[in-house]
Order: sequence, then structure tokens, then C-alpha cells
Amino acid sequence: MKVHKVDVVVPSLGKVNDALIKNLENMPGSGEVVVANDRPLSLARKRAVLNAKTEWVAMVDDDMVLPKNWLTHVTTEIAPNVGAVATVALQGNKHVAAYDRVVGNVVKLHKVDTSPHINNVLIRRSLLARYDPPPLFFGEDHHLKRFIEKLGYVWKVIPSVGAVHLGSSKNHIMLGVAYRRDGHYSLLQLARRMVARFIFTPYAAFVNFSFVTFAYLNRINVEFIAGWAKEAVHELASDQIPSV
Repeated sequence: MKVHKVDVVVPSLGKVNDALIKNLENMPGSGEVVVANDRPLSLARKRAVLNAKTEWVAMVDDDMVLPKNWLTHVTTEIAPNVGAVATVALQGNKHVAAYDRVVGNVVKLHKVDTSPHINNVLIRRSLLARYDPPPLFFGEDHHLKRFIEKLGYVWKVIPSVGAVHLGSSKNHIMLGVAYRRDGHYSLLQLARRMVARFIFTPYAAFVNFSFVTFAYLNRINVEFIAGWAKEAVHELASDQIPSV
């Protein structure tokens, strides 16, 4: 299916990335480029996408760098059963990038089911009409992916086509809290994450020849687990409070 024009939404909480906007405006297949800087960001995405004029709309975070043919790659994947198409973004953070390279040697990154890659995604506009996003930041990508899949559509992730994510490190404690609170990570998935980090982190440090990589990856993993456990304890305590 050929898509002639695709409007683009750039959610942004800070200064607009002028270089990205210019790149998107000059990208083959690009229609109108709109910056969505309302708060909360989850609602800003929905409003901006629904106001677009094209059947398919691209959502690109303001800390992304995209190749000139990005739209060509994602629109090629459009099919009747597909609700969204994202690509694996390479990481500008050298520590995370090393970890991803190691993991990628074991399992293809676009097959990792806990990474929706909402930072560069093409989405079917009409589907968001029924989307009621929670006013949050952490875990927003999982909410949207789950919604699209519940409608019977595929959230498709394809291998890297050259997109790079330059974003700074998140608050991994709050990320862990959100993933537990909103059911994004089961106990099994948390255990899988812990085992993977234990096994792959030393290799990632070796790739960078850096102890800093080892310390950084372990720190964010501990923070995530701490956040997840904190929320689990909070839920347990709330369940034990007798109702009046």
C-alpha cells in the first residue's frame, strides 16, 4: 500500500528540536509537521493525532534523529491488520547502546515484547478516537500498545532503519513504580529482566571497555527493581487496610 502523505506529530515537553523539525519537513512523504507541547503528554499525543488530516500519522519524540527515508520504511509495512508501525531506535546513551548490542546478539531487538518503541511510530489515526489515555508519562507506550492490540490490530516493530534516540536517562525508580502499578511487568517478566541484566551487563561493559558502563547498568536495574518492589509493598499494604 502506497501512502502519499503522512502528517507528523512531535510531542515535546521542552524546547523544540529545530533540526528534527526541518528534517521531518523535508522528508519524502511528510505532510504537516505539528509540535504537541500540551500537558500531560499522553493527551497531547491523542489531540494532535486526531487533528491530523492523513489516514496514518507519525509520532516522533523530539529527542530523535531519523534517516531521510524513515517514512518510506514504516509506510511499507502498512497492512489491513496493522494499527501501528515502529522501528527499533539505536541509543545515543553509550552504556544502553552497548547493552542493546549484546542483547541483540541473542534475541532480535524488534522481537522484545516489552519495548513498543513509541518514540518513532506510525499509527492509524482513526484508532485514537476511542483511546482514553491516562494522564501519565512513565509507561505511556505500553498503555497505547495494549489499546491498539485490544482493538484487534497489530503493533508492529521492525528492525532498526537508522533512527537514533538521544534522550537522557529516565527516573528508573518511577519507571519501576509505573510498570508495577499499571501491570506492564509481571513477576515473571521482572525475573526475566533481572536474569538478563545479570548475564548481559558484564558483556556490555566489556564492549565499551568501561567499568562505568557496568556500574551504570547495574544502578538503573537496581533502581527499577526498587521502584517495582516499592509499589508492590504499597499495594499489599493498601489491600490489608480494612474498609469502613
